[in-house]
Amino acid sequence: MAKKGAGGEESVVVPAQTEQAKQGPPRKRNPCPGIRCVGGRIYDPENGKTCHQCRQKTMDFAVACTQPRKKGLCPIHFCHKCLFNRYGENAEDMTKEAGWTCPKCRGICNCSFCRKKKGETPTGILAHAAKASGHSSVHDLLIKGSDMVVAAQTLSSLPKKIKKVQFFAW
Repeated sequence: MAKKGAGGEESVVVPAQTEQAKQGPPRKRNPCPGIRCVGGRIYDPENGKTCHQCRQKTMDFAVACTQPRKKGLCPIHFCHKCLFNRYGENAEDMTKEAGWTCPKCRGICNCSFCRKKKGETPTGILAHAAKASGHSSVHDLLIKGSDMVVAAQTLSSLPKKIKKVQFFAW
């Protein structure tokens, strides 16, 4: 469709471009994502169980604490990945135990909320650093002390490939 302007020149108007300009830039996030599957994990905002450690609401296997509280049982759940990487416990084995108590109820929780509540700094993503430094879990690394945490973080931040250094004879 061509229109003549005041100066006699023609301008071409494409209908698809004008519609897109009216709508604005495309949205980055869906306001109501619903159930989605990412990397083999099913995220369900309604039926999923929220892991206390990673705070992800998924349909993955999560072990529930059986510690009694004032108003029923402890509502805390841990997904199998967090329980293994952060505490060195196997979630399937914990469900076989009749009275499994979660790390929060045992006072050893290393999630950011619990660490801040105790006046400690949050650990961040230490699972890779713990494994790289030879520890079985983040809990094991934290027990060893702050020097080991700093060493593990330094070790995990090193590049995977160390470039060859060439020496020149002058």
